[in-house]
Amino acid sequence: MLDGRNAEARPGLNEAPRSGRSLSQSELRQGVMYSGAGALCSAIYLFPYKQAAAFASPEVLAFSLLCAAAVLNTALAVGQGRALTLAGPRAWHVLVTTSALLALVTITGNYCSAQAVARLDPAIASVLLRTEVVFVGGMAALLLGERITPALGAGSAIALAGLVVMRWPLVLDVAGEGAVWALGAAASFGLMQVLTRRVIHRISPTAVNAVRLWFAVALMAMLPGQVTGALAAGGRFWLFVSVAALFGPCLGRLCIMYSLRTLRAAHSALLLLSAPLFAFLIGYVGWGTQPSAPEIAGGALMLLGIGLPSLAALFERPARSGGDAAGA
Repeated sequence: MLDGRNAEARPGLNEAPRSGRSLSQSELRQGVMYSGAGALCSAIYLFPYKQAAAFASPEVLAFSLLCAAAVLNTALAVGQGRALTLAGPRAWHVLVTTSALLALVTITGNYCSAQAVARLDPAIASVLLRTEVVFVGGMAALLLGERITPALGAGSAIALAGLVVMRWPLVLDVAGEGAVWALGAAASFGLMQVLTRRVIHRISPTAVNAVRLWFAVALMAMLPGQVTGALAAGGRFWLFVSVAALFGPCLGRLCIMYSLRTLRAAHSALLLLSAPLFAFLIGYVGWGTQPSAPEIAGGALMLLGIGLPSLAALFERPARSGGDAAGA
């Protein structure tokens, strides 16, 4: 299913299909399935990650997560056989450059995420991490020249209002610091999305994901105490970290990347907003965790704000297509 073949033959994120045809129902279903799977994986990953946080420091936790994810993603790539096949005259240059940039963002994102998960309930962390879609819009305007729409501005304001409701009264306690770390992680993962959007039609996601993880592991291994701390963490720690790595940086990230092959960014991002709902449901069914009234109200408001730019983009394209057809 996660096949890296014919990477260059597929349209990029900001392109229409090269043949000019609309997506088939099977292609649309495939994209929806990838996005839905990515949202579910993103929600599941937070729970074992939270358990692992009790056994090690956030720095060691982030490093260990990347180690486990690199091994798992490499095993997946090797199992696919042809998944690492590259196409195009500058394939290796694109692979190495993209992977190196994504590795740097991976380190900042996972470090901030580890700090956030150590301080927040998984369902709340999942909601805050979904502000990634707002960061994507802003950074795409700066780095890709995409304009900031009124819907993005309104969505950002609504999402920030939801954050205030969730954290009211605003006191910089431990949980408040966790919210700041979660937003830092969302910004990092948003940048990862923008970088991926730029080259999605020129890369094999499986290959890039594996190489960027190993780059990140190599960079973090240079920090004092990382390797020794990870080795001394114990078996239970590595069990939780391995499960988190499988559903987070490995399968979760791959599903998100592959969804961009057949879905527009707005549609994919909209479907990924179901991750907090999955997390709340898993927390309630599995652990009996009941969010407070302000957390529910603030989370709902944040989801509304986060989804507004995506919803506007989804309605905007059909309107433009209709106008083009009428003009023709």
